[in-house]
Formats: sequence, structure tokens, C-alpha cells
Amino acid sequence: MSDLRQELHQLLDTLPDQSLEHAKAALSYCANPEQHRMNIENAKRHLMRRSRQRLQEHAESTGRSFVSGIGSGGGMTHVEGNYHSSMVAFEKGKDATVHFYVFQGVPFEITETLEISDDGQKLIRHERIVSNDGTEQMLTAELPVSRSNK
Repeated sequence: MSDLRQELHQLLDTLPDQSLEHAKAALSYCANPEQHRMNIENAKRHLMRRSRQRLQEHAESTGRSFVSGIGSGGGMTHVEGNYHSSMVAFEKGKDATVHFYVFQGVPFEITETLEISDDGQKLIRHERIVSNDGTEQMLTAELPVSRSNK
């Protein structure tokens, strides 16, 4: 057994019982990060559950719809009732961001991904927009990129 592996075994033996679940989760992720990454479908479920909870809690406590959050996975409801919440996830091995919006009473979602073209010359952004009735549309934008070190 390597020295590092032996050190890790010794460290695990010193952990209090309440820390073992956290250590197990961290080591499981390290062993296979792709298996444990948040995928788009799980992110959507999490985002919708959290959005409903935040909106309901705020409406119950204030009697009006205004809530805000900061950072990745945050959400915001404006005074006029428009709402936005987003979360970073992964889709088919690519970084992706899923957004949930309510705009003038109409809920919809956008999933966006970024990639570099095969020839390395373009940044490509894909947006899949899904309306509340399930209608989908894909939008793609390409931007030339320069990889020079200026």
C-alpha cells in the first residue's frame, strides 16, 4: 500500500462517527466525479422545488411576491411578479445552466450550454427554450474567438 493511501486510512480511523458520511460522500465523488455531478434533469427538479418553496415562504410571510437571492442557484422575483432562478449542472459532458423564468405570468425554462467548435475558431452557445406547454425551440449563436496571447 502506498504511503498516501496508508495516511488516508489512518485519517479515516481518527474521524468521529458523525463525519464518516461526509467523508464517504467526498471519497465517492473523487472516485467517480461524472457519476455524482448534477445533471440537467436533477437540476430542474431541484430548481423547481426550491423556487416553489421560496415563493411560497415569501408570499406567506409578506403577503406579496418579492424575493431575491445572490449567486449560482439564486432566484429573484421582481415587484411586478417576474421571477428568475438558475442553477449550474452538466448535460452530455458539458457545463450547462438551467434557468426557470416566470415572465408576465408565463413560466418557461432555458437550458444553455457553451462549447468551442472542433476547429477551435468559434465559441458556440446553445439555448433550448421550453414553454409551459412543452413547446421547444433551440437557438444557437456562434462567435469567432482568438486564442492569441496578447
